[in-house]
Amino acid sequence: MMRIIEEIEASREWRIHELENLKRIALEQFVQKNEILAKQYYRMCIPYIYAHWEGYIVETFKLLIEYLNNLSLQKHQVIPALRTFAVLKKLRPLAGKQSFEQCQKFVTEFGDNYSRSLRIDYENFSTNSNLNYKQLTTIFSWFGLDIELDRYKSNINQLVNQRNKIAHGENGIIISCEAISKYIVDLNEIFDVLLLAIKKYVSDECYLVIPENLPIII
Repeated sequence: MMRIIEEIEASREWRIHELENLKRIALEQFVQKNEILAKQYYRMCIPYIYAHWEGYIVETFKLLIEYLNNLSLQKHQVIPALRTFAVLKKLRPLAGKQSFEQCQKFVTEFGDNYSRSLRIDYENFSTNSNLNYKQLTTIFSWFGLDIELDRYKSNINQLVNQRNKIAHGENGIIISCEAISKYIVDLNEIFDVLLLAIKKYVSDECYLVIPENLPIII
């Protein structure tokens, strides 16, 4: 098995283990017997669950970036999405009005960069510290991944919204034990789907421009 897959699996295993412990503690009698303690504990679970959610996505795709960089591919060999993502940082100056001199500098620097082999800057990757469903699909698009996770959209967005409210000091958020369990079950499934998608992406060389490359649909 390829090293990248082993590392993603290892990341998945320890995260799921910790999340399952979180769910187990939520069901313990000492929590259930104290309503105030239970409400506080359930609120505390949300940022913790979100940390594992964002952490797994970030770690997975940084491992994928490392893998792709180590292949020393030429830009013309890879799919357009990856070519664009690789130079995303270089494209950002185009966002505002530029003088002719600034445009000339951009063309020179961009041309020099584009002639080199594929090298994805880790700084190009970001969750914007707000990994909702829209940001997740944006990340997939950078790598040309087409992964079907629509059935989790509502729960992902709810988790992010609750985490943001709790992080901003709102203490009126009511979280149930059932909600905690549902988040953990969903993340377990999403982690598995993503692992399988990356495994196929790497083994089938879906980052290359070849006729056999079809969108990955899980």
